[in-house]
Amino acid sequence: MSAKKNNADGGIRRLWQRHTRLRWLVLLLLAGAAFAVWRAFNPPAPPPPPPTGKVELADITQLVQAAGVLQARTRVDVGAQVSGQIQTLHVQLGQQVRKGELLVSLDPELARNDVARAEAALLQQKALIESRQVDLDTARRERERQRRLLAGDATAALEAERAESEFAKLEAELRGQGAVLSRLQADLAQTQLRLGYTRITAPMDGTVVSLPVQVGQTVIAVQITPVMLTLADLDTITVRTKIPEADIQSVQVGQVARFSTLAGEGQRHEGQLRVIQPVPERVGNAVFYNALFEVDNRARKLYSDMTVQVDVETGSVKQTLAMPMVALGERGKDGRFRVTVLDKDGRQSARFVRTGLQDGARVQVLDGVKAGEAVLTAPPTAAEAAAADAAASAASAASAASAAKSSKVAASGGT
Repeated sequence: MSAKKNNADGGIRRLWQRHTRLRWLVLLLLAGAAFAVWRAFNPPAPPPPPPTGKVELADITQLVQAAGVLQARTRVDVGAQVSGQIQTLHVQLGQQVRKGELLVSLDPELARNDVARAEAALLQQKALIESRQVDLDTARRERERQRRLLAGDATAALEAERAESEFAKLEAELRGQGAVLSRLQADLAQTQLRLGYTRITAPMDGTVVSLPVQVGQTVIAVQITPVMLTLADLDTITVRTKIPEADIQSVQVGQVARFSTLAGEGQRHEGQLRVIQPVPERVGNAVFYNALFEVDNRARKLYSDMTVQVDVETGSVKQTLAMPMVALGERGKDGRFRVTVLDKDGRQSARFVRTGLQDGARVQVLDGVKAGEAVLTAPPTAAEAAAADAAASAASAASAASAAKSSKVAASGGT
């Protein structure tokens, strides 16, 4: 009996050694059994619930964001209206000036000489007129005398006619000299005005923001007006905001605009849109419309040509029905968005909602859902939703068919 047992054990060992596949099969069976036991005591964690958001009341403020550049609202280039050499600069860069204050003095000698010549010519003309007036008075008396003599037949008619002609000639000449006098008076006024132009004064209150000239420089005012300096009113700053073409329909004059600067320590500046320029600017293929508004700068914290990010408030509502923007699915042809609503049992259903204002995180819901409902914040696409609907329909049809078959079997067994 012992010999038989030994022979059997030896046979099994020889079989085990010869058949490698058998060894692997047994090992796999043992591993599978071990995994089944482990899984029985360590079941997998349930899948996480899909991310959802709540439909609830919230405040919505819709903004249009655009880049802006700061500029002085009033900026004037002050030029020279006469040629000459700069004699004195009475201001320096950054200086505050008042309207009428002296800014630059040009060398006035040439202008003074022109005034002196004009005055001399005027005096000469006045003397000539006085001389012609004496001749006219003499001719008048001679004419009267000849008329009296002719009336008494004491002179020839030819002499009387000569006296008349001489008087008329001197009278006309005096009128011409009077016109010359008016022209010379105008020339004198012009030369005096040009002399005044050698003193360049401020046309407005402002700050000297550019001073490209220096003492001793000669300026030539022949065809163009040379710029001596630039004044700007920095008490009020204009913000030139470039509104993208896609957002211009929602932007209107009077809306509130806010911005802050990189160096402003978080301070927000606010104004109202004053005008939207109707002619756009093109940057490559992009189209922008300039919207302008002003802010107070008496504290001098804003500087010209600063670049800022502007937020234009295009709409605001309080305590309106809202939902997360990420819950919106694809948009239909009627303008409504598809959303997926979860009921209390976790079942999903598709709805189509009409939306209003949005602030980037939440969107106003006008209809389609109710307060308190949960919506998927990662909604399926239209194709995925259609496939899910088709699978659900197929499963429902298969379940109905199985139920019908079971009823038939039960009915046949009963008979």
